[in-house]
Amino acid sequence: MKKTLLFLLLMQGVFISMQAQTHYGSSAGILGGNHSYFGYYAGNAATNSSYDNSFFGANSGRNTTTGHSNTAIGTQTLYFNTTGHSNTAVGAYALYFNTIGYYNTASGRNALYSNTSGYYNVANGYAALFSNTTGHENTAVGSEALRDNTTGNLNVAAGSRALENNTTGNENTATGVNALSGNTTGNGNSAYGADALTITDGSFNCAFGALALYTSCNGSYNTAFGALAGLNLLGTFYHNNATALGYYTLITASNQVRIGNSSVTSIGGQVAWTSLSDGRFKRNVKKDVAGLDFINQLNPVSYTLDKDAIDKFLGIPDSVRIENMAARKTPRQQIGFVAQEVEAIVKKSGYVFSGVEAPQNESDPYTIRYDEFVVPLVKAVQELTAYSKDQQKEIGELKRQLGNDNSTAFLSDIRPTGAVLFQDDSNPGASSIQIPIALPEGIRQANVVISTLKGKPLKHILVNERGDTTVKISVNEFSPGMYLYALIADGKVVDTKRLILTK
Repeated sequence: MKKTLLFLLLMQGVFISMQAQTHYGSSAGILGGNHSYFGYYAGNAATNSSYDNSFFGANSGRNTTTGHSNTAIGTQTLYFNTTGHSNTAVGAYALYFNTIGYYNTASGRNALYSNTSGYYNVANGYAALFSNTTGHENTAVGSEALRDNTTGNLNVAAGSRALENNTTGNENTATGVNALSGNTTGNGNSAYGADALTITDGSFNCAFGALALYTSCNGSYNTAFGALAGLNLLGTFYHNNATALGYYTLITASNQVRIGNSSVTSIGGQVAWTSLSDGRFKRNVKKDVAGLDFINQLNPVSYTLDKDAIDKFLGIPDSVRIENMAARKTPRQQIGFVAQEVEAIVKKSGYVFSGVEAPQNESDPYTIRYDEFVVPLVKAVQELTAYSKDQQKEIGELKRQLGNDNSTAFLSDIRPTGAVLFQDDSNPGASSIQIPIALPEGIRQANVVISTLKGKPLKHILVNERGDTTVKISVNEFSPGMYLYALIADGKVVDTKRLILTK
């Protein structure tokens, strides 16, 4: 009985030993602990130092010597592996060239095919991470995802052909078919959406949405949110630090933010937009702001925008323009300035003014910052206030000279005893202006002087008639705007009034 029990225990040990070391196939390996080799030359080079390897398929793990804890399923999988360990290869030629790489997982034909010493890589899909050699900690999910990566590290690609052409770029994330498919050496890019951010070597760009930043892009630090946002249709995109928010919102220059396409009619929030205006950081502060003279040269107009023409200028396809036209059948009347006219005034006068943004390139349109007009308007009001105070002083002095210090009446009330200047009553759109005046017979010399609001004389008109008369001024002699006219009798200012001239 004891001999029988001993024999059974011995046979059980042999059976367990046979189970832990299984090899089957022509030239399949026979060495290594806890191994399983199935197939022609599977595990052929294994030594006693290798263990826990499982190779299934012709030539799978063929050159593994001391590598351990590897699993290879499929013909030629882990073919050149020697000392690499803890790798998993599923699919013909998966991890084919791996020699010393470790903790890699490849699932799919030719997945991680070229890997030699890269580690902690995950490739799921046909030819995923196909060219990777030494790159580490990459994740590729999808057919040909990160296909051309060689030494790039810490990349994540999810989607067929995502990051397909990346070679040495690091820390890129691509989710979606063809996302970041054109990236080669760029770093730190993020793309979410089919065909998003097909760039070459730009870095730290973010694209969220199908076809977002879909262009040949060499720029960096750009951000696009929305389908087709940031799309560049007019050549290679070299812009930097730009942001596009919304469907088909385009970027046309560096360092700009664009919100919405040409069909957007309202942008707002619960509070007003703010700008940095901290005196601690302002240098070279000067009081050279343009004022009344600049404001008077502006040409306020009403207009409608030809948004179809804008889209053509930006290169937006006909299909998208037709789609957007339905949302803007009735043009909206707006008011404002023409940017080129304002720019011409600034250049001619030399004013310091940043309200006009000129194009940075041929595909960039003119824009206006209307909030910048607030400062010149404030300066204009201050100048008018100062002039009004001076005018009141002159009127008070004239009243004193005429013996009316205590009178609250206007100078027109003293017509019987002195010269009087009346407000013109002409139509502002007329070709000439009629200015009524009254001159006593005793006045030896009288002139009407036209001047700017700052008091710069522009025209002197000698008045020869006496009594009730008029002075005629041709509108064509002056540019549209606001002026002053004064009556000077025998060297003294009788009165000053304002004059508005239009085209």
